Amino acid sequence: MMADDIATSPANPHSGQVFNRPGGPDVYDGVPIDYSGPDVTADNFLSVLAGAEPAVIGSSGKVIKSGPDDRVFVFYADHGAPGILGMPTGPFLYADQLIDTLHRKAENRQFADMVLYIEACEAGSMFEGLLNDSLNIYVTTAANAHESSWGTYCPGMHPSPPPEFTTCLGDLYSVSWMENSDHENLLEETLEKQFEVVKERVSRNGTYMQGSHVLQFGSLAIDEEPAADYLGQDNTGDGMSGFLEDPAYMYDVPQREAELLPLRIAVDRASSGAEAQQAAAALQQALDARSFVDQAVRHAVSALLSLPEVTRLLQDKYGGKEQLLADMKQPPSVGNVATMDPLVETLVGYPLPGRQGLPLVEDWDCLRGMVAAWEASCGTLDQYGMQHTRAFANLCNLGVSIKQLGEAACSSEQSNVAL
Repeated sequence: MMADDIATSPANPHSGQVFNRPGGPDVYDGVPIDYSGPDVTADNFLSVLAGAEPAVIGSSGKVIKSGPDDRVFVFYADHGAPGILGMPTGPFLYADQLIDTLHRKAENRQFADMVLYIEACEAGSMFEGLLNDSLNIYVTTAANAHESSWGTYCPGMHPSPPPEFTTCLGDLYSVSWMENSDHENLLEETLEKQFEVVKERVSRNGTYMQGSHVLQFGSLAIDEEPAADYLGQDNTGDGMSGFLEDPAYMYDVPQREAELLPLRIAVDRASSGAEAQQAAAALQQALDARSFVDQAVRHAVSALLSLPEVTRLLQDKYGGKEQLLADMKQPPSVGNVATMDPLVETLVGYPLPGRQGLPLVEDWDCLRGMVAAWEASCGTLDQYGMQHTRAFANLCNLGVSIKQLGEAACSSEQSNVAL
């Protein structure tokens, strides 16, 4: 399953080819594609995973027809946000939907063991407090529940992509496990060893000066098995060790900034005044769209906090505003934020007190409703705007209703744009 929008993109300097490392081979040629474009939806993904043929729409119709003796490997790479994974088409995939499908597959004895590698921002929120560790399912995620994942092999790194490329060639977590799989003998290397190698690379040797926290979830005993049981018996190593990056020139990019990288490079490389003006306008338009959604979410949260019924919810659940802020382990930063209201910043961007290790939200239908209400008033949440599911989840946990958010969302004078 893939969006299949890279090889033929007008922005691709090598039409029909896809590369994920400087000097690497074309990784698109010969790849079988069963679902692409509009057929890559949350519903189809879950149906394929569940082996539910009647529910699958479009493309080849293939599903995972696994049985009690099978090992299953799933790799997902796309945008993410608290409690959700993005899809090329249609609604987001919510954590409770994925977990319910995994639980049913386990109950129906449709696998012996299952391994999932998840590349997405806030990927840990898809499993934290949700995945039962007795299901024989082992998961690693590119990031914890509160942070962005990162792109790599970006312009400015060493080695850098060829100059005709203006974007990162890969995701740091994904490139790390794939390159490790290319170089090591997977008949001997365990999943645990691969996890440790990937964790070290993604965290910059544990410094976290760049990168994210790679995590494990589920049945951790599975990580003692050879990686070859899930990633292929033919990977027996090529004798190489290490990775391409030179530590002196490391420059990875948080995923939500990677989208802006081509726009920034276009400004830097403009060869004429008119070209520079056009490039600067495109960059500013993207920045304005981001500013719009950030301000709109903060405005809505501020408006909700002014309601007497929401004040009562705060008092009943957290002992009031001051007590909630006092209970925060990491006080919110309000620098350079227009509202300068720490309570607004808490609800917009931080987990609420007492939810460490718990699922993102108590009522997943509330979160789905909040997203639907927001999009109905303010426009579709894109890969940047989707991060505000954190705010919607906090509002749900506080007891704010979907109707209240819908009424507080973008006012009529604000235009509907892609957020």
